[in-house]
Amino acid sequence: MRGWKKHGVQRRWLQSYAIVLLIPIVMMTATYLQTRHVINDEINRANSALLSQLQQEIDNYTDYVYRLTEMVSLNAKVTSIISNQDQLDAKQRLDIVHTLADFKSYNIAKRFVDHFYIYFNSGDFVLTDSSYYETEMYYSLFYENSALSLSDWRSFLSQEHRGQFINMSDFSKGARSGIMYTQSLPFKSRGGKSASTLVIELNQERLMESIRNLQAYNQGKVYILDEENRLLASSEPSGAEEREFHFPQEKKEASTGTIIEHWDGEKMVLSYTKSSLTNWKIVYALPSRLYSQKAEYVRNISILTLAIAAVVGSIIAVLLARRNYHPLQKLIRSVAARSEIDPSRASSSSEYDYLEEALDNTLGRYQLMNQTIETQNKALRSNLIARLLKGRIKNGYPIAEMLPEHGMTLQGDQVAVLLFYIEDYSGFFRLDEQDAEKKREFVHLIMTNIVEELAGQEHQGWMSELDEMLVCIVNFKGNTSAEEANASLKRVAEEAQRFIGSRFKIFFTVSVSSIHRSAAELPTAYQEAMEAMEYRMLQSGQSIIWHDQIKHQELSYDYSIEKEQQLINYVNAGDYTGAKATLDAIIDGNLEQENVSADLLRCLLFDMCSTMMKAGMEANLERDELYEENLAAIRELSSGSTVSAMRERMSQFLYKICLLSEERRKSSKYRLKDRVLDYIEEHYKDNKLGINMISEHFGLHPSYMSRFFKEQAGDTLTDYMNRFRVEKSKELLLRDDIFIKDISDLVGFYSISTYIRLFKKYEGVTPSAYRESGKYQSDARE
Repeated sequence: MRGWKKHGVQRRWLQSYAIVLLIPIVMMTATYLQTRHVINDEINRANSALLSQLQQEIDNYTDYVYRLTEMVSLNAKVTSIISNQDQLDAKQRLDIVHTLADFKSYNIAKRFVDHFYIYFNSGDFVLTDSSYYETEMYYSLFYENSALSLSDWRSFLSQEHRGQFINMSDFSKGARSGIMYTQSLPFKSRGGKSASTLVIELNQERLMESIRNLQAYNQGKVYILDEENRLLASSEPSGAEEREFHFPQEKKEASTGTIIEHWDGEKMVLSYTKSSLTNWKIVYALPSRLYSQKAEYVRNISILTLAIAAVVGSIIAVLLARRNYHPLQKLIRSVAARSEIDPSRASSSSEYDYLEEALDNTLGRYQLMNQTIETQNKALRSNLIARLLKGRIKNGYPIAEMLPEHGMTLQGDQVAVLLFYIEDYSGFFRLDEQDAEKKREFVHLIMTNIVEELAGQEHQGWMSELDEMLVCIVNFKGNTSAEEANASLKRVAEEAQRFIGSRFKIFFTVSVSSIHRSAAELPTAYQEAMEAMEYRMLQSGQSIIWHDQIKHQELSYDYSIEKEQQLINYVNAGDYTGAKATLDAIIDGNLEQENVSADLLRCLLFDMCSTMMKAGMEANLERDELYEENLAAIRELSSGSTVSAMRERMSQFLYKICLLSEERRKSSKYRLKDRVLDYIEEHYKDNKLGINMISEHFGLHPSYMSRFFKEQAGDTLTDYMNRFRVEKSKELLLRDDIFIKDISDLVGFYSISTYIRLFKKYEGVTPSAYRESGKYQSDARE
């Protein structure tokens, strides 16, 4: 009983009561979490509204910057100064005065922009919204006390800028704070350097005033990030550039959202909104603890209530579990006193499991005993049938007296043997069933039950497994004639094939022995059925083979050396049609002989497999390509495959050999053709190039080379070279700087008259007419 304290029924009851007790606890916890969620949502909505207002304010800044940039870039006087900044004459200086007046009118209110200027790269001067400065003077007024050198400042402004907002603190290395905008002028500048650069500095004081209005709500920190999440401005006086902002991939495109960061060891909640105008993010950071302050009271009340409910519920659960366990404890002791299983040694994890184990143990012992007796009876019966059929019963053994002890009683003296060879049963099982032994046993069980039932309709039959086949002993009733007995055997065999094949997709061949007068002749009957089964290879698919219809003669098969050589010649030529016709003629000719021997026919098929292998080797095919197919055919033949199946297998093998032979025969011609074409392309300029020169190069006779090229290319070698040279000359005719006589020599013709004649033959016009038509088409396109 001690082993059940950990997983016993009493413990399970306590767990059940605890689960019931957890329901209100879970509900109260959910209520608290929902309350906290509502409070957080309210804070986030308030933050979002404030961020939206700030975003609209910042969009006004950027919109004004874009409009100001457009006005400056479209100012004709600015364009004139940019174009003539290297040498300013009186007109340009007057334009500068007028431009300063224009700049003052552009930013007279200074609401959004504090200051802007144009740096002229070649002229090396600065034009602000209030005055004209030399570059060194402007630098000394605004950047002299910073870590930014004059050369770095000039280098930065000389670069090409395409409307970029930059953190001025980073640019000036701490000398000035704020956001500045840079744009190269004119807009369509090229080459990596800018002729001039417009710099606009936003009104930092008004921007920070807007940020402080947002901070006044709950003293959070505000950060302005560009589209690459780089810091542009912040309400944090120092350390803002060290902050990291990690926006998940799924939130990068969102217009608003919230993320969690840990800064300086404190959890921060970052609410942000994204501008549709500039893709800037306005981020508002608050410590996470500020979110939970308003939910503290609700949490404390919830914890107190949960603690009281847990203590009271636990006390009640323990009392109820003890009271309900007492009757079960008495039942366990009663069963343990009568059972063979000791509760202290049982594998049961609880009292109920122990009761189930004790009952299963008792019932299991009875079932195991019955199964053992049934298995032993089947084994003894199978052993007796095997001994009867193989003649291992001593003379004088009382067969008639021993059979009833194994459930077999003779109704008459006459007997016969049916032998079953299973051809295929794959259609009966699913593809995922892989246990071959279990599938075979199941098939044997089905056939045993059905065949014994069919035989028992008129007489009686006993099935058993012997030498990987099924055998059935049929015992006929007394006074049954030989004709009636054979008719019964035919009915049993045909009905078994029909019913089992259609219902279970199990296909098999049956061999039938002669009718014998007594059980003592069962070995002879079994031997007759085995001899008849040897002729299975001559049949196609499942069939019934009768021993009485077999005539034994030893005949030689017809496979002469001439037929073998004919088959080899077809294979070497890659002629599958001729090889297949020869193969079928040899097999059909031997099958048409009377009383053909199954063993001799098997020898014929072995001999033909050897012939096909020999043909492949004579064709210089790779042996690795043939051995696998040949070995598979021989294995199938050795396993007792039928003639029709072997014919199909050998036809497939023959097709593969012929295909490989044909590919090997053709591949050298294809390579030679490509080599000839490449040689012509390389030497067409040589006027000595002809059939003799090409044949000599490849070591072939000219007549063979001419015939070969005609077969492979569909054109004579001479016509192909002439066409090729004419096509090459057409490219040169489009050039006016080459005479037609020179073109004729360049493409390899002996004389200009030959060139003109052949050009007109293939193109329909003379070279000069073709050149004129080419000029006309070129002028028309221009």
